[in-house]
This record gives sequence, C-alpha cells and structure tokens, in this order.
Amino acid sequence: MTATSSTLHHRAATLRALATAIEHTPATTLEHLAGDDTWRGERPLLCHNVLVANLAQLHSAAEDLRAHAWQLERQARELEAAAAPLPTIDTQAG
Repeated sequence: MTATSSTLHHRAATLRALATAIEHTPATTLEHLAGDDTWRGERPLLCHNVLVANLAQLHSAAEDLRAHAWQLERQARELEAAAAPLPTIDTQAG
C-alpha cells in the first residue's frame, strides 16, 4: 500500500465514522419526541415540518459522506493496482 493510498483509506474511514456519528446523534431522535404539545406558539406544524426537513438534511449529509468515502476507497484501490508489480514473462523458459 502506498502512502497516498493509505492516506485515502484513512480519510475514507474518517468520513464513514463521521457519517455514523451524525446518524447516532441525539438530534436524530427529536422527531419521535416532538408532539403537538412540544411546540409553543401558533405554528406547531411548521415547527415539526422544519424539524423533519433538518433531519432529512442530516441523513443526506451522512449519505454524501459515505459516497465520498466510497470514491476515496476506489481511488486508493486504483493507486494500489497501478503500483502493483506486473507479472514477468520468462522468454528463456523452454
């Protein structure tokens, strides 16, 4: 593994860990805890809809991080394949 591919693998792992952390943050449970009696003011439905939209953005960001991690892993594999020694052909064998 070259230093560059190692760095890419590490970055991909970091992005996947961040995506998992985002998905396991306590904020992701707010929708289940938020009922009509949770909101103050005249627009509880608006507050709930904003919360749902924000949660969707969190999940989308986590998926984007995973997609980017996948791309980094693919780039690392390509670098490793390019650095791998090619098999030699023995033209002297009989």
